[in-house]
Amino acid sequence: MSVFVLFNGLWQGALIVGAAYLVARLIPERNAATRYALWLTTLLALAAIPIVTTVLRAGPGTHELLGAHSAFARATITLIPAGGPERYADALFVRFLPWITALWLLGVAFNLGRLFASFGRMEAIRRNARPVRGDAADVFTSDEVAVPLVAGILAPRILIPALLANTLPASDLERIVVHERAHIRRKDPVLNLFQRVVEACLFFNPWVHLAARNLSNEREAACDDRVVEEIGRHHEYAACLAALAEAHRQCIPVLTPSAFGSRSSLLARIKRLQSTQPRRLTINRGALGGIIVLFAALAFALQTLAPALAMTPSSGVTVFSPPSTSLVAASCALPNAEASVVMAAEPMRPHGLKLRGIADAVVTIAPSGHVSNVRVLHSSGNAAIDAAVVTAARHSTYRPKVTNCAPVEGSYIFHVEFKP
Repeated sequence: MSVFVLFNGLWQGALIVGAAYLVARLIPERNAATRYALWLTTLLALAAIPIVTTVLRAGPGTHELLGAHSAFARATITLIPAGGPERYADALFVRFLPWITALWLLGVAFNLGRLFASFGRMEAIRRNARPVRGDAADVFTSDEVAVPLVAGILAPRILIPALLANTLPASDLERIVVHERAHIRRKDPVLNLFQRVVEACLFFNPWVHLAARNLSNEREAACDDRVVEEIGRHHEYAACLAALAEAHRQCIPVLTPSAFGSRSSLLARIKRLQSTQPRRLTINRGALGGIIVLFAALAFALQTLAPALAMTPSSGVTVFSPPSTSLVAASCALPNAEASVVMAAEPMRPHGLKLRGIADAVVTIAPSGHVSNVRVLHSSGNAAIDAAVVTAARHSTYRPKVTNCAPVEGSYIFHVEFKP
């Protein structure tokens, strides 16, 4: 199931990020706080929606509820005794599922290990930092950092490079401290940790990294707005950032919000600081509510597009108990026989839905003839139709496969051709 969640995250991520970009065009650049909330919600949606659409699958359930009294579809049903789905191309993917899962877990472990190492490194630097003189109890200097940053999650400190603390003009130093304090006031260390954990777990998903990059840019822009609001003279602040960026080009640990990011993002921030338009420091709650409703609606809509992964309950439903099974084993009249359909349940679909297509479901039949598992192998392209096929396959009755005079478990293809 985890592999299907990851797969759904790739194509659904494109739709989620596309919707976020459309909304971002409606939010003015001067409202960085709301734009930050947009991308934070987007990152959460990228992590949650694929899980919801794969596991819950409320959309097909709604279709089934609405179509409970629908007419029968015209369909041709065949059970293909292919000896299991391994002879189909799709089975190659199924065969590699354990390897895909193992590679993903290995990547997650590596990235989380990097995060843990970064956390340990910053904690060591944080403990060795020296407090500055004066009333700034949260500001420290360190010889182990090259740029100003916030270190720590629960009890964050502002770390200023010792060289900068001694050479930077007091006005520029004050602006840097206000920027870093804005990170602490906004709870950015905790939110940044959430961002990095999502990136570590979904490291293969380009849409996650794209959303995270926009999230980081808007976080820094929101803190820049706080500096301009409290101190003013935005042109001087832009010049300060440009000078510091030219002098210090070292990498920043991933768990430390800082006044510095990539060179391209820093240039965009400097350009943004040239604007004289008024800046909004608070989140537009109406816009945020609209964003949440949008993603909730998108999650529901994606239910109808997510691949059908219906599974029968582990206890199974007794749909057939063949009386001849023991006789076959005793008389050995048919020492080897493929499974067959005794009575096929016809799939149902809502009124007015006229589709032409093919859907295949893999049915695992226990030696007793009971259905133990059903899942879609080839989708018809419509989740409601796929769900109807799974339901029909589950409620059909079968004779099990017989090998060496004994009934055995087998997997077979429940093949349905729909005609309008």
